[in-house]
Amino acid sequence: MRKKTYVTDHMMFIGLGLAGFYWLCESFLSIFLQQKAGVTELLFGNRLDEIWGRIVVLCLFVIFASHAQYTIDKRKKAENALRESEERYRTLIENIPIGICRMEAFCDGRYLMVNPAFLKIFAYESEHDLKYSVMSSIWQNKEECRIVTDKILQKGSYSLNEVLLKKKNGVPVWTSVSARLVYPEGPDKAPCFDCTFEDIDERKKSAEKIQQEAETRRRFQKMLSPDLADLVVSGELKVEKGGQNRVATVLFADIRGFTTMSESTPASEILRMLNEYFEFVVDIIFRHEGTVDKYIGDAIMVNWGVPVRHEDDPVRAVRAALEMRVGLKDFNRKREMRGQQPIQVGIGINTGKLVAGYIGSTHTMSYSVIGDTVNTASRLCSAAAADQVLISESTYEHVKDIFSVTRLRPIMAKGKLYPVQIFSVVCEPSISLI
Repeated sequence: MRKKTYVTDHMMFIGLGLAGFYWLCESFLSIFLQQKAGVTELLFGNRLDEIWGRIVVLCLFVIFASHAQYTIDKRKKAENALRESEERYRTLIENIPIGICRMEAFCDGRYLMVNPAFLKIFAYESEHDLKYSVMSSIWQNKEECRIVTDKILQKGSYSLNEVLLKKKNGVPVWTSVSARLVYPEGPDKAPCFDCTFEDIDERKKSAEKIQQEAETRRRFQKMLSPDLADLVVSGELKVEKGGQNRVATVLFADIRGFTTMSESTPASEILRMLNEYFEFVVDIIFRHEGTVDKYIGDAIMVNWGVPVRHEDDPVRAVRAALEMRVGLKDFNRKREMRGQQPIQVGIGINTGKLVAGYIGSTHTMSYSVIGDTVNTASRLCSAAAADQVLISESTYEHVKDIFSVTRLRPIMAKGKLYPVQIFSVVCEPSISLI
């Protein structure tokens, strides 16, 4: 692009031109003042003082032109530097991702200046949209705005790392705010606020998501094996809210004679025993990818099929029950070595339709299952003798070719109109009964 030139860019030539014009004018005056003069005398003069006078004037014009050119060039360089600085500042302000604004120093103060980032953060299309807006218009609570305004006026500056403001359309947005009190130069200039707003909405939501995932992982790690809990947190395994009709296998395990034991044993010892017992039981359950539904005093309720479904859920449940029975023998051996009373456990297992979902209040909810299948499993557990694993006929149909099973006399379960056929699982060929 061709640079535009101005007269002031050629002060040296202008000075030389003026000097030449002066010289010619004085030469022409000599024609009228002197009757006889040659061309040389007319141009340079016929006296030494006249010649030196013209030379001095010529030099003065040249010096003046040089000095003027130097001064003008220096001023232009300063103006260009200032213009470039202002342009860089304007570019920085326009492109910086942090919202910047200047406003009148009170809660309902008008906006005096904003940058594009401010408009973007609070969903304003242009500065014209802010014409009828005030400082409090971006705050969720006007009283909170008033408190912040007072603190800025008192302290001279104030910062909020996390504050929930709102956009023009009312959508909440998390921001980090810094403000300071400034006094613009000039007569009758009222103090104002210079504020910066950083959009931390995504960062805040990301932090909340991480916290929520950690809470979800913590909650589900109590019910599911660690691998399954990670699948739930990552979203690969869905645990939907609301009831779902499912087919699952439910296991109940209950310590026999627990009430009598509690009466003769200190509470601290009972609690320690339960924690040790549930520790090894839950390890077995997680190894077979079952879900711990809940603890009911000395009893534990476990599900296979919700929220994770396997083709062999009944087999997994029975196999876990047999391993629990084997593990209990080693558990009791250690207790007897410490001079403590051994414990016996009865186990009941049933397979059938049930409803799975979140149960509880808005304050406390847990993922659980309900239905007749659950009730029947509980009744089988109550009917089981010490170290006995009872299964229902529906579970038997899934495991009869895998485990050694003995058919028992039907029982009348509470809440049932007809007797319930039950089976006792003796063992699996691969399980050692020690």
